[in-house]
Amino acid sequence: MRFTDLIGLAWDNLWRNRTRSALTLVGVMIGVAALLTLLAYGSGLQDNVRGEFEALELYNTLRVTSSPDPIGEFGDLSFQMQEEDEEPEETVPLTDELIQDIEAIDGVRAAYPEIGFPAEVLANERSAVANVEAIPMEFREISSYQPANGRFFDSPTESGVLIGPSMAERLGYDAPEDAVGDSLSLQVASLDMDVLQDPGALLAQGPGVLPMDETEYKMAIVGLLPDDQQPFSGFTRVLVPLERAEDMEAVTFFSTLDLLMRSSDSEGHAALRVQLEDADALRSTMESIEELGVYATSFRDQFAELDRLFLIMDLALGVIGFIALIIATIGIANTVMMNVRERYSEIGIMKAVGGDERDLQRLFVAESTMLGVIGGVAGLIFGFGIVFGLDALVGVYLSQQGFPPLSVFSVNALMALGIWGVAVLISLLAGVFPARRAARVEPVEALRSV
Repeated sequence: MRFTDLIGLAWDNLWRNRTRSALTLVGVMIGVAALLTLLAYGSGLQDNVRGEFEALELYNTLRVTSSPDPIGEFGDLSFQMQEEDEEPEETVPLTDELIQDIEAIDGVRAAYPEIGFPAEVLANERSAVANVEAIPMEFREISSYQPANGRFFDSPTESGVLIGPSMAERLGYDAPEDAVGDSLSLQVASLDMDVLQDPGALLAQGPGVLPMDETEYKMAIVGLLPDDQQPFSGFTRVLVPLERAEDMEAVTFFSTLDLLMRSSDSEGHAALRVQLEDADALRSTMESIEELGVYATSFRDQFAELDRLFLIMDLALGVIGFIALIIATIGIANTVMMNVRERYSEIGIMKAVGGDERDLQRLFVAESTMLGVIGGVAGLIFGFGIVFGLDALVGVYLSQQGFPPLSVFSVNALMALGIWGVAVLISLLAGVFPARRAARVEPVEALRSV
């Protein structure tokens, strides 16, 4: 039997039971659309996080601490008693001298104290909660820190800030660039360290009460960061010069535990950040830093762990979508099986006049495959409609919340082609058993039913 005759006969048989075939196609379409939507969501989330890492050059960033896990060591103190003759492990303080030693290492663009704290931003008769982050002057060379409007900091002590367009919109500026040149106030929380480190004075404050205070700093908005470089962090991020941040009396609420762990004679910073010139030198630079007696961790390694979580999530979403596709495949097998039963006598006549068993098998496999081909194409069209529709709705919602335009779903031709191929393959396999059953029909028994 020629291929064109095979396809034509298969189409005629499906059209003969068009209601059943249409319902089966709907099942395949929904399964393919569900699989496409779920995988597009997982891919979009991963692309957005990866884009944020790349824009902020976190792949080239190291975090340096005196110990590998300070919180874990603190917890161990609650359950273990140290031997009297055991010497406490010496740690290298993160001093300014150590920063200079790290900056002298080849491949290091900048080394600086890790300073970040929450603040309430007041400007344009509006307020917004923000995360203040200190950056060194060397960051003027990084594209994501080069202002789209305004300028970078003139000096490390300048009382100025860099914000993103989404933060400007949160502060009520109709045109984000209008914020450049305006001023704002940063209201930050501060602690009285003398009282905090004095157990008697701390108890006098009452249980669960810390000596909190609030300090206000007047700052100028010197520049507006590019919106497309930091869609997530730009919503809450406020950048200040490093030395200006060091002069600000501010603490983070989640670092109170760290403050309690420090003694009055402690020296150095809580943690350092190291920005590299080139990510290729990351491992060798980490080794050089750790030779100084400190611990270095890579944001790239942290993202690798996050990548594994994304892979697990993609697999979970794929399994859910694949289950919907398998259910549709069962519908295809049922449709082809019903076609075999209803055409029992027709099969007997075909075999009685010399019909080839292989042609019979090809015919029913062609019918099931045709259901997969057509249903897969319809599912892709339906799935793309769902993806683009949901993406538009999410974009409108994020825009209302002040976020920049953001694509939550990500789909490409390879993904779509792969899903369509899977749909066609399992549809073909769904027709194998009914086709083999049709080929085994005895002509005499089939003709008795005529």
